[in-house]
Amino acid sequence: MANLFSSDVHVISDDTNYKTTINAGKHSIVSDEPSDLGGGDLGLMPTQLLAGALGACTSITLRMYAERKQFPLENVEVFVNIDKISPEENKFVRKLKLTGVLTDEQKERLMQVANACPVHKIISGKVQIETSWA
Repeated sequence: MANLFSSDVHVISDDTNYKTTINAGKHSIVSDEPSDLGGGDLGLMPTQLLAGALGACTSITLRMYAERKQFPLENVEVFVNIDKISPEENKFVRKLKLTGVLTDEQKERLMQVANACPVHKIISGKVQIETSWA
C-alpha cells in the first residue's frame, strides 16, 4: 500500500543516554527522557511528541477548514493529555480553545472537523506496526 502521508522519518540514537535526533526531510528535532528517568531532558518525550502530533494536526486542520469556509477564526490552541486507563488502553484528552467571533454553529462544526484530522484518524483506527532490519 502507498505511503499516504509522506512521513519518512529517520531516527538516530547516539551514546548520549536516551537522546534521539528525529529527521524528516530538511527538519530535525530532539527527543529525550527526563533526568529522573535517566535521560538528559534535552527534548520532548516520545509520548509528548505523539500528543503534539495530534494537537498540531488538529490545529492545522481547523485553520484550513476555517479559511476555506471563511470563518472568523483568529487563533487555535489545542491542549492534549494522554491518560493511561490500563496497560493496554490509553485515552487522549484533547481540549480546544478557539479565538474569534464564531457562532455556536461554527464552533460545533469545528469540533466535528477536529475529529476528522488525519492524525486523529490514524491513532483512533486500527494500527499495524511492521518491524524489519534496515
